[in-house]
Amino acid sequence: MLIRFCVENFLSFKDEVEFSMVAGESDKHPDHIHKVRDMRILKTGVIFGANQSGKTNLIKAMSFAQNFITSGSLKTDYLELAPFLLNSESAEKPSEFLFEIQCGIAQCFQYYFSVDRQRVHEESLHEILPEGARMMFERETDSQNHTDVKIGAVPVLVTNDEEPFDFVPQVRQDQLFLSVGNQIEGRIAFLDIIYDWFDRTLVPVFADSIPAEGIGLGIMKDSELKHRLKEMLEFLDLGIDNVELREIEFNNDSGLTEEFKEYVQEVVKDIPENSNERAIFGRYGSEEYLTVDSENNYSAYELVTLHHLRHEDRSVAFNLAMESDGTRRLLELMPALLGLRNSQSEHVFVVDELDRSIHAHLSCKVLELFLQIGSNSRSQLIVTSHDTGLMDLDLLRRDEIWFMEKDRNGASSLYSLEEFKLPEKMNIEKGYLFGRFGAIPVNPSLDSLDWLREA
Repeated sequence: MLIRFCVENFLSFKDEVEFSMVAGESDKHPDHIHKVRDMRILKTGVIFGANQSGKTNLIKAMSFAQNFITSGSLKTDYLELAPFLLNSESAEKPSEFLFEIQCGIAQCFQYYFSVDRQRVHEESLHEILPEGARMMFERETDSQNHTDVKIGAVPVLVTNDEEPFDFVPQVRQDQLFLSVGNQIEGRIAFLDIIYDWFDRTLVPVFADSIPAEGIGLGIMKDSELKHRLKEMLEFLDLGIDNVELREIEFNNDSGLTEEFKEYVQEVVKDIPENSNERAIFGRYGSEEYLTVDSENNYSAYELVTLHHLRHEDRSVAFNLAMESDGTRRLLELMPALLGLRNSQSEHVFVVDELDRSIHAHLSCKVLELFLQIGSNSRSQLIVTSHDTGLMDLDLLRRDEIWFMEKDRNGASSLYSLEEFKLPEKMNIEKGYLFGRFGAIPVNPSLDSLDWLREA
């Protein structure tokens, strides 16, 4: 679970901003809270603000840190490191990222790093204990690119007579100690726990994410998923009876890179000969899915939606390109929602523009579904939204509502509704639209448009 995230000097964040999932003192909606040791951690957070206020940048900051950790390189394909450029001093300083997370057996950690395009300046990991913080490691790289790492009194798993931290000299100035240490398989357990949280638990979902990529793979792996999808589609009233995969013609030589084919061959080696097992692959940027058996035979499938003909006992298949953007967006979110039925589910879904192309009633239903389906899981849902209808204290707690605002210098700030003293039974949505909490667009008079007056 995410406890707290801080970022400084990245994109539109000049000074440090803090997003906290620690619950306030209110006892309203007690089912919205996870209890971890002596802490109460929220299940949901919703961030509001004007266009270009920095809401998406907060998710980009989390995503950048995740990609840097898991790829081990600053040369990521997803997002370039970008400090706050509207201030000459900030442009020359490193960007800073801090995560407080809960993972492992109710363990809580604080992981921090600062980095520019040349080197990782600082990096540290501390375990958060009731009596204080225990240092796991601290690392510094100076301007001469000399890296110094201090290791705390931490447990390690040593599989041979070698020193567990003999890889330290291999850590380059532009690499994270966490990333390199995780590559030493089975040796340092606490690094594996932290790395796995970023690799598997944190799930950023942007507005332009590939729709429904998870559904096709899910249907192939779980025969019951179609039935659960059908129930959810009926609940959301999208006019879709169900979804399914239909086999299509496939040319082994079309659209597959040599790199992908080599990867497939490595996976196929692990399939027992003369078995019915198949390897399954989603094609990024496509709504097609491939399966490969031990004999290297390919099959291709396309995900389609089924629409029932009211006066005939049959359905018509639509490919996803024929569906609306809103429907595709909802289909994209369904695997995550359905995965919450597993009490062992533990993901942090960070969704940009939850209400993108979705009716206000449906975005509200998605939140309700998450809170209901995920009541027994340890997952969290953090979203950005323009849908002020979600500012409902019958739906959310005060500490689950956040605002993002950008000042005249182009710097974003973030603050919670919990910081305001409010009259009892106040209409939060109305107060926001009237500017009581800030974070709304500036609407100058139309008279300021010279060309409009001239017309």
